[in-house]
Amino acid sequence: IEKQYITSMLSSVSTNDLKSLKKYLEKNHHKIENDVSNIMYTYSIDPNVYTIDATKKIAKLNPSNLFNSMMGGNTIMSSYSSMASIYTEMVDDRTHIEADYNLLAGKWPEAYDEMIVVLSEPNGISDLLVYSLGLRDTKELTAMVTKIMSGETVNVDNKPMTLTYDDIMNVDLRLIMPADKYRYNEKYRVYEDMSEDEEYMNSLYEKALKLKIVGIVCAKEGKNTTALNPGISYTSKLIDYIIDYSKNTEIVKKQLANSEVDIFSGKRFDEKKNNFDFEFTDLVHIDEEKLKSAFNINIDTNEITNETKNYMEEISNSITTDTTPAKNSFDDSLKSLATNLFDSIDYEIVESNIDNISNEFLDNYQSGEILSSLEENYIIPKDVLKTTYSGLLKGLLSAYVKGYNAYMKMQDPTYEIAEDPTAIIVPELTGTIVNSYLNSAAIQGVSNEMAKAMTEAKMKKEVLTKVGELTANITSKFAASFNVDQDKIASAFTLNFGENELARVVNAMMNPNDTTWKSNLIAMGYQDNEEPTYISIYFSSFDGKENFMSFLDNYNKKVSEEKKIRYSDTTGILMSSVKTIVNAVSYVLIAFVSISLVVSSIMIGVITYISVYERTKEIGILRAIGASKANISSIFNAETFIIGLLSGIFGIGISYTFIPIINKVLHHYIGNVPLRAMLPIKNAIVLIILAIILTLIGGLIPAKAASRKDPVEALRSE
Repeated sequence: IEKQYITSMLSSVSTNDLKSLKKYLEKNHHKIENDVSNIMYTYSIDPNVYTIDATKKIAKLNPSNLFNSMMGGNTIMSSYSSMASIYTEMVDDRTHIEADYNLLAGKWPEAYDEMIVVLSEPNGISDLLVYSLGLRDTKELTAMVTKIMSGETVNVDNKPMTLTYDDIMNVDLRLIMPADKYRYNEKYRVYEDMSEDEEYMNSLYEKALKLKIVGIVCAKEGKNTTALNPGISYTSKLIDYIIDYSKNTEIVKKQLANSEVDIFSGKRFDEKKNNFDFEFTDLVHIDEEKLKSAFNINIDTNEITNETKNYMEEISNSITTDTTPAKNSFDDSLKSLATNLFDSIDYEIVESNIDNISNEFLDNYQSGEILSSLEENYIIPKDVLKTTYSGLLKGLLSAYVKGYNAYMKMQDPTYEIAEDPTAIIVPELTGTIVNSYLNSAAIQGVSNEMAKAMTEAKMKKEVLTKVGELTANITSKFAASFNVDQDKIASAFTLNFGENELARVVNAMMNPNDTTWKSNLIAMGYQDNEEPTYISIYFSSFDGKENFMSFLDNYNKKVSEEKKIRYSDTTGILMSSVKTIVNAVSYVLIAFVSISLVVSSIMIGVITYISVYERTKEIGILRAIGASKANISSIFNAETFIIGLLSGIFGIGISYTFIPIINKVLHHYIGNVPLRAMLPIKNAIVLIILAIILTLIGGLIPAKAASRKDPVEALRSE
């Protein structure tokens, strides 16, 4: 029977209606205000931060392009770069943050254009943060990562920089709005992405909003807090400012007004076209006057157009947005590489050795032929393909190791997963994992982006090649027929597009499968404030978390199925296991304590009974002089009361004496964590009362026995 672990895991991934939840939280905040310390709404808007770096050129600092180089420039994979970004949003309520961090310089940010730098230690700054502030050449870091991903050795001879707090706070950072990076092309009625045009970006930079670093902070000594990640933090007001600004731009207004048409390409989101509406005159301009002067006769341009009809058909067929052939080639190559990879492994896979396995496999002759074939057909450099496939194969091997260990754990619950997990090739398991991995949304996203890049590269080469051949053909044909000026003929035919401009228009007209109305708006810096991407809840205590879970469950009961919030309480599961263990230990300790209390009570009764037995004559004398039975019983009850009181006070006193010593020993071995032994005064009083009650109970029977003794018999005893 097939065990569908991976398909079950992938099918459980879903999205939540956070818009409805946000409204509910705001309306019913009074019900959870004592349980929740802070609620943070996070949007998919990332501030575009630029600076003039150490090379005196404009450089993009955030979102970082570093992740692009690690995955061969794939746009889909670069979307994960935000997870590793050092530019992060801080929570609005800074009460706990300010208590856990020292302000080394300046002040905490208040306005939307204010930021702080978070250091991991007071007198040190990481080189990544130095690069991310533009204090070094930002391209240098990208080049180093690219070399490492290609298997090359990186030798860096940078001397450590010495910076003052003022140097850091005086860094010139600018915020360029995402919507401003797009320029409208009136001829083709599309918006071009101008982010790679240095001149255009320099003009935006000069007018951009200046972001001020107003403070530098560092976690207090002994505080293990992750409230602020080392790097640069900004307030939620900055994101609100970007959204408000973008909402009023022309491009965003156009997209908001029409949710069915892609504002970038001018096509419907559900429309797929295989060819562009380019005409010959769009690509090539013919200067008739130059042709006339070259031949000294009138040239019929219709005749030239007819001569080049076949070329135009070839050029028209070359220009396409159909990425299916490229995607099939990329997918087939990936599948072949994956199959060959597992066929080549006849040894145990160790997770820490996955990088070496992948790199060695891609270096062999068979893999090289596959990559060379793709390079020949789609112009993408072999090194770029190798880097991309290397990342994907490493991910596949890692997924296989995890899947194998999960499979073994299900087969044998006693199976232990090593600290550095291992796996062996199981044919029936490899097929399932390979298919699930290759068909996953993330891998298909990479495939789509690579197909787009491959199609674009092939198309650009074919178009430019055909245009060049056309120009050369016309030139040589007329030159061979007439004694003419060849230079004038060549100059009469000019391309209407530069290579960069052609690429921008083609990119704008291409309609990727994953483009949606919302994704376009996010790319332009706009997102509905009422529809956050994430909602982060910070709880005041574990009890507060449990109360909020109940609050969330009540919400799910009130709403329809599509609006229900689906979540996995991982912390709750872990805490449940911990509570089970703690409760088991507590029950055992309670059992021992209960036994001890019973034994202690019995011993107190025995001691009191012995006291009664030894003082029989004394009891007889007291009764003879007129003491009642109640008086005799009270004497022994008073004695047990005093014993209980003194023993309780003595025990509490010893506890208060040893508690400071216990805490010192505890902190010495586990570090300066907020964990300490303590005995509240109320609990101490309860323990003393409990000791008195137990001693009284233990002495009741002997005291009763003493009160019943016959005075005459008691006086006769020796």
